[in-house]
Amino acid sequence: MSTTDNPHDSVVRQTLGRPEVAAGYFRYNLPEELLAHIDLATLERVQDSFVDPELHPSASDLLFTVDYLAQDDNADGEPKKLLLYLLIEHKSYPDRMTLFQLLRYMVRIWEQYCAGNPKSKTLPLLYPMILYHGGRPWPYPLNFHSLFSIQDQVLLQHLPEFSPVLHDVARSDDQEISGETAARTLLLLLKYIFRPDLVERLPDLLVQAKTLLTDENGREIMFTLLYYLTEGTDKVDEKTLRTALDQAVPGGDTMKSFLKKYFDQGRQEGRQEGRLEGEIRLLLRLLRRRFGQLPGWAEERLRQASSAMLETWSERILTASTLEEVFSEQL
Repeated sequence: MSTTDNPHDSVVRQTLGRPEVAAGYFRYNLPEELLAHIDLATLERVQDSFVDPELHPSASDLLFTVDYLAQDDNADGEPKKLLLYLLIEHKSYPDRMTLFQLLRYMVRIWEQYCAGNPKSKTLPLLYPMILYHGGRPWPYPLNFHSLFSIQDQVLLQHLPEFSPVLHDVARSDDQEISGETAARTLLLLLKYIFRPDLVERLPDLLVQAKTLLTDENGREIMFTLLYYLTEGTDKVDEKTLRTALDQAVPGGDTMKSFLKKYFDQGRQEGRQEGRLEGEIRLLLRLLRRRFGQLPGWAEERLRQASSAMLETWSERILTASTLEEVFSEQL
């Protein structure tokens, strides 16, 4: 996570982008009527970002697939599995054109689906959500027709219309913010990150988050959240965090040991990871401009590469005629 990028987008993608954390978010923040039809055990992250690289230097969309169990009246009542896309667009500030961005993502998702399923006569369902935590309430209507300059129903009835779900955590009471530990901790941090009482609320947030330290995945998430607070947004310094920890868990050796490790070693690792993330995003933009939409294997190789390998691939873009040449191990 680099301070030159949007740290709010980064922490959402790094935390909520984990399927197990996303499942803990969706389980508490989707309507019960929808939860009754989906199997969150089948939740998978779609790695491609559908943000236009020319418009967004850091991606803020998250896309997941999940099995939707529909009742099939023609198959003796046996349920059939359909594909449902769960689309989250994160916003730390209000943007009137967010609905247009969502529509573009949705069209690209359907285009990709049709390309991979050329014989399909139907489109998969999409459930669009806006995760918002800006300093002021969301000021814009949430129906797509509101974006048009002429509000004439004779014309509007022939144009696409949809309304995404707005999840405004900044205006929610703490008791209304639900999710399993990692998801709820992230949402509470997003709620308070722009507020003057952030430091006051830190002890309670740390008390909730301490259960993350019981396994390696939880410790990685905790690292990401602490880095967001101290390095990504510069909202909290080391002294403030240690004071909040003493208030939260007096004598809490596990949490204090983790915090010592974080400040002694973690920030340097975080800076390195942040530089790599920035290099990856830049290389993604360059590759997309040169070769168009990238296949999943290319993005996966980028995300697993070392800094030296990223530099090598960046140089090859200048002379390679195909995407395969950029990644070739023979050159």
